[in-house]
Amino acid sequence: MTRLPVADYLTPAEIDRRYRTCPDAAEKSRWHVLWLVTRPDRPVSATAAAKVVGYTPAWGRAILKRYNARGPDALPDGRKGNGADPVLSPDRQAELFAALQADPPDGGLWSGPKVAAFVRDRFGVEVWAQTGWQWLKDLGFRLVVPRPRHPKAAAPDEQRRWL
Repeated sequence: MTRLPVADYLTPAEIDRRYRTCPDAAEKSRWHVLWLVTRPDRPVSATAAAKVVGYTPAWGRAILKRYNARGPDALPDGRKGNGADPVLSPDRQAELFAALQADPPDGGLWSGPKVAAFVRDRFGVEVWAQTGWQWLKDLGFRLVVPRPRHPKAAAPDEQRRWL
């Protein structure tokens, strides 16, 4: 079987430098595969390089093919930064946190549905009740319900109230 060619976007020394200085672990492993394939003293195949790094042979060949097709920009993690923007900006999060310090408009305790309704009415953003509950937890709030005690643990006059 013939080895996959390596495009000459970067010199082996530059690939070595990028491999050794890369701060991201996943990207560093990809640079490691490329470095093993291009090192001048003992180059190895993409399959062998992948085995050394702990990848499958197919993934080692895929890394090399990606590099050949798109150059050095193909090695960083493409998943970063592809998520949705947050529903609430930091200013709105601060406003929600301030509102949660007071009692909800209908009294009682804040809940997921109440937070979702507040955000809908205040900011015009529709969210599920589960999201409201998650925001409560993320902002450091928790469900505060006193734990019931066993009736026999109460004093005799308190026990009569249980009966």
